[in-house]
Amino acid sequence: MALRIIRSLPFLCASLCLWFGGAGVDAEVYQKIGPLDTLADIKLRFPSADYKQLKPAWAQEWDVMYSVSGEGLSGQIIVKFNDGRPSYKKMLQDDPESKNKEMLEKLATETNEEALSVEWVRWVPSSPIPLQRFISKYGKPTNSGFSDEDLQPYRNWSKGLTAYLSDDEKAVLHVDFTFTREERRKAFQEKYGFVPDSLKEVPQLERKGSKVKRSGKRPKNGNK
Repeated sequence: MALRIIRSLPFLCASLCLWFGGAGVDAEVYQKIGPLDTLADIKLRFPSADYKQLKPAWAQEWDVMYSVSGEGLSGQIIVKFNDGRPSYKKMLQDDPESKNKEMLEKLATETNEEALSVEWVRWVPSSPIPLQRFISKYGKPTNSGFSDEDLQPYRNWSKGLTAYLSDDEKAVLHVDFTFTREERRKAFQEKYGFVPDSLKEVPQLERKGSKVKRSGKRPKNGNK
């Protein structure tokens, strides 16, 4: 079965974390992969795994994605990284005398393994898992619906967890793990000593009736 690579539902999950008060809730993580972990960190954690770079059609210059698989791993891990170097270079161009100039110059010239930081994680188990197991562990989902792109049903929990389901909505086919905005701010402050402008303001979520409005298209789960 081809693996579809979807990008808007991780955004939806992070948005729902904020909307339902998730800024104060610790996100669920997979295999201890945290915000701002680098590609080098992942390779240290899984030194004997097989790494394959994926190239989805929607990827911009800052979007980098790898699949991680191998003996001892349950299924496959998809890690979406953010390459901050283009952003840091632009920040230096816009403000050459920035108070964070020294740090920005360092970040803008890092190697791939240093520069790529985790944005979200997807776990594709080797076989479907009953949805009831997730409900037993995490409680009643915060939100449910169907993806815009292929109408795949999903369940979302406020702690950054989205489970994508089979057509009968009884089994989980893959799971997305995202991080709350507060966790990402904290990670930046602890690791680099500052918080990027993009994380300083909490976005205003639009609502239509009782539904959260999504923006952008859901990226395809496949090497397209």
